[in-house]
Amino acid sequence: MFRALPSLRFVIPVVLLIALWFLGSHLFTQWQLQRIEQAPLKRSRVMFIALPADMTAIVANKTVYVYRKQDVQARSFAAGEEPAIRPGARAILVDQLLERAPIVLTEAQFEPNAELRTAPAPPPMTGDYGIVKVRLTDEGRRRLWKFSASNVGRTLVIAVGDRYVARVQIETPLNVTEFEIQPIWHVESARLLQQSLNEARAQS
Repeated sequence: MFRALPSLRFVIPVVLLIALWFLGSHLFTQWQLQRIEQAPLKRSRVMFIALPADMTAIVANKTVYVYRKQDVQARSFAAGEEPAIRPGARAILVDQLLERAPIVLTEAQFEPNAELRTAPAPPPMTGDYGIVKVRLTDEGRRRLWKFSASNVGRTLVIAVGDRYVARVQIETPLNVTEFEIQPIWHVESARLLQQSLNEARAQS
């Protein structure tokens, strides 16, 4: 076989080396993540909270709400359409959510240089939406990386005080220092988040 196809003498070792490199990289990453030890975060001014599996965050009238999944009767915010909520269902407040959900990040894990910009909302919506660019501290990067590596697909809601201002979904493990939070449909909420991230560190 190798005589008929001499190039395989080189291809097979290269493929094996690539496979071993990926395996080694994965094992090394898992070892690094296991070494990261961190105490649970406490209630703070700004909180990135991980939703439990039986809860969902929806956007209605450019405002973020948290409900139990069984109380939401339609998908949230498809082409500007607001979700249908089961009659009598009540939104879950921040204090209620914190009884069951971990805090992934607070303002203490961000550098005080958050930037805000706006962009036109897609039709059929009108007006602008907010985009907040943030930079993590080394501790914040480690915390987000460890959480996101084992929670791909999970939703985080961002709360400032007792108010939810945005929701984001973890689509991939995030070993990053900078990222953008978007869309924040209510621009004033985006401005509140930006100011809270910047002022909190300035006062400490």
